Amino acid sequence: MAKTVLSNKGSRIPRTFLEGSSFFRMLRFSFLLFLSFFVVYIYYLYLTGNLQKTILTIWSNHKQIIIVSSIFITYTGIVFRLGVWRGRRR
Repeated sequence: MAKTVLSNKGSRIPRTFLEGSSFFRMLRFSFLLFLSFFVVYIYYLYLTGNLQKTILTIWSNHKQIIIVSSIFITYTGIVFRLGVWRGRRR
């Protein structure tokens, strides 16, 4: 018989850290809220006709940081994917 919350009422099975914590749910909610505001801001810039000018200004001011961080993120992602691929083969 599969153990459910109702059938485990008398047993003392420890809960995992992520199961009882609401911090990660709040973090996910705040990230999704930030993402939705960001999409609305981009749409506002598009409607007012300032989107291309804003993107070009950001690119010209932060070109080196954007390139270095994108290379770092790509390298980290490739190493992580190779580790997952290698771990599943064993």
